[in-house]
Amino acid sequence: MVAPLGLIAGKGELASILVRKLNDDGRPLVVVTFDKSTKETISKETKMVHRVGLGQADKVIKIFQKSGVEEVAFAGKVDKRALFENPVFDLRALSLLKNLDGLNDDAIMKAIVAEFEKEGFRVASQIEMFKDLFPGPGLLSKRAPGKKERADIKFGMKMAKGIAALDIGQTVIVRDSAVVAVEAIDGTDETIERGGRIAKKGAVVLKVSKPEQDPRFDVPAVGLNTIETMIRVKAATLAIEANKTLVIDMPAVLQTCDRGKIAFVAV
Repeated sequence: MVAPLGLIAGKGELASILVRKLNDDGRPLVVVTFDKSTKETISKETKMVHRVGLGQADKVIKIFQKSGVEEVAFAGKVDKRALFENPVFDLRALSLLKNLDGLNDDAIMKAIVAEFEKEGFRVASQIEMFKDLFPGPGLLSKRAPGKKERADIKFGMKMAKGIAALDIGQTVIVRDSAVVAVEAIDGTDETIERGGRIAKKGAVVLKVSKPEQDPRFDVPAVGLNTIETMIRVKAATLAIEANKTLVIDMPAVLQTCDRGKIAFVAV
């Protein structure tokens, strides 16, 4: 009998996509989430769904151990701002946080992965699990970027890789070869909102991987919300790093790009 996969499910569609894929493959599944709405959504797809507090690391591990889980996967977004809202941490979580140099994404996630591995779990690669969702290089939308947008893509890719290397964020907003917004703790969509307010119209949105991206967590992703936010702020182009950026629901994304005259390229 195949051991169940232990899924830590964050917000967004990615966790649901993985649940449906595993259901189709006949792979048993045990899901842990920190979010009420995510539990309600995933409970429609599978029965073994547990909601725990964000700081209850020991409880998560015990749920997986009791269920016979040998491999763990991460999918979806856990909003790091919740760490500043005084969640209740158990002793295991407190020990993890105490030994961190900072609350940057890589430090937190690497500590969590190490804790799972210490307990004997394998941690799955998101690239392997979602390999069909990483487009290769080329134009993805009907509209191609114009000359000015291509110049902003070239400039913006360098800037985006720079902030990604510092583990600040993976998204920048550029217009006229000037960085108008940089992703931080607020996330991609809010960064686009901020950049759009400054740029007014015609901004280029760039999303990249970190130079030393760990494929087990925090793989850069865009989806329908990304495009809808761009349309709302009158942004012009989305450029992602080819083969390293996950696109959620590509058909809907491309349809919305074409409707909103958004140019979408993988670089």
